[in-house]
Amino acid sequence: MIKSFLKPDKEERNGFKDKERLTKIAAMKCIACSKAGLKQLFRTEVHHLIGYGIGKKASDLFTIPLCSFHHRLGNKGEAIHSGKVSFENNFGTQEELLKEINCEI
Repeated sequence: MIKSFLKPDKEERNGFKDKERLTKIAAMKCIACSKAGLKQLFRTEVHHLIGYGIGKKASDLFTIPLCSFHHRLGNKGEAIHSGKVSFENNFGTQEELLKEINCEI
């Protein structure tokens, strides 16, 4: 059982796979579009939080739904992969967004 989504058990860290969670995340609306009050125009992608992989892909427990625009296509401040700090200034930290999503799942 997961004790905390921000500090899961060791076996649930780095590279942990959870297909059920990924399916649920992919079916959700983009959290950045929701926060900005925008109509989502791009498909939802699963974003693994930056900085949680320690040299590997982050655990599937550290995932949030972002449309392709807010995930990788937008400019700095719009897409998380174009500038994490500016994205977080506009929409909240990855950890805050993860907590919100975990309440919905």
